[in-house]
Order: sequence, then structure tokens, then C-alpha cells
Amino acid sequence: MDEKVIIKGTLKDSKLFCMLLPVLGLLVTVIYDFSVANHYRGETDFSYAFGLGNGANLALYPMILILAIIGFVFYKRWSKVQITVTNKRVYGNDATAKRVDLPLDSITAVATSPFSGLAVTTASGAIKFVMLKNRDELHEEISKLLIGRQERSTTIKQEIPQSAADELKKYKDLLDSGAITQEEFDAKKKQLLGV
Repeated sequence: MDEKVIIKGTLKDSKLFCMLLPVLGLLVTVIYDFSVANHYRGETDFSYAFGLGNGANLALYPMILILAIIGFVFYKRWSKVQITVTNKRVYGNDATAKRVDLPLDSITAVATSPFSGLAVTTASGAIKFVMLKNRDELHEEISKLLIGRQERSTTIKQEIPQSAADELKKYKDLLDSGAITQEEFDAKKKQLLGV
């Protein structure tokens, strides 16, 4: 059976989210500066915002730079996320930008996760794909594949023929209960044993 692509993941634009991190840092710093200025000086003037005049909170400003760097790193990693689901495997680049290739037989579960993410679980752990526009459709398709695999394995187990010993035991029980005669049992025994 040839490998066929069932669905590919499409990414959300993560620029806005990643750009909000430094803005959030700036907002927290300004609010903190203003509250410190009001508390210690009793003033409501914005001249104390951004550390102008008080100097007490200048250590908070690196937080803006740190959050900007974190936002940039998240954006670079998340913009490389790819996921493709085929009838045989799930592959692509995960949230840490690592290349993954998961055969369908190794996948044990699939779940949704934060940041519009999808977690594909194997015996080794969960692989996460984030910022997916079509996360729910991907989840549904992988779930269908897992259910189909489970149904096929159940069908295969039911189709496995019983061993000759099991068949012979069944006919011996029929003989003992009187449902078949000794001649019928002997004929079946010869057939099963190939004698």
C-alpha cells in the first residue's frame, strides 16, 4: 500500500503573540514604576514612569529585553513547525524545531495542547506541534488512523485459525458429550493431523 498524505498542518501567524511578550514586559515595568512613584513620593506625575527620577527600578528594564529575546526565539522555532499526516506515519518539525518521523504503529495517543498545539504520544514521550490553525482536524485524522489500526488488529486476531490441538480438543469434548460418534472423531482427528 502506497503512502498517501491525508492532511498537512497550517500555521497560525505567531508574530503577534511573540511581539506581545516585550510589550507585556514594558507594561508591567511602567505600572510598577508608576506605583512605586506614587507610593514613595506621593506623586501621580508620569515623569517618574520609565524610571525617570527614581532610579530604584532600573533593574526591571532588562526584563523587556529578555522578553523580547524570548519572543524572538519562540517565533523562530514556531515558524518552523510542520506536521504531515499520512496513512503510514506522522512527520515534520516539532515545537523545538527537531525533525520527527513517527510510524503510525509507534503512536499511542494524540491530544490537544496549549498554544493551538497537538501532542502526539509515543512510548518515548509526547512530541508537540504548536500554533496550528487546523489543530482539531489534525487531531481528528490521527484519531481515526489510531482507531482504524486498533480495529484491524482486532480483526486479525479473530481471523487467526485455531491450532490443530485446539480443534482436536473441541472434537474430543463433543465425543465425550455424545454429540459425535467415535468414528466421526477418528475421521476428524486424521484430517487435523494430516494422517
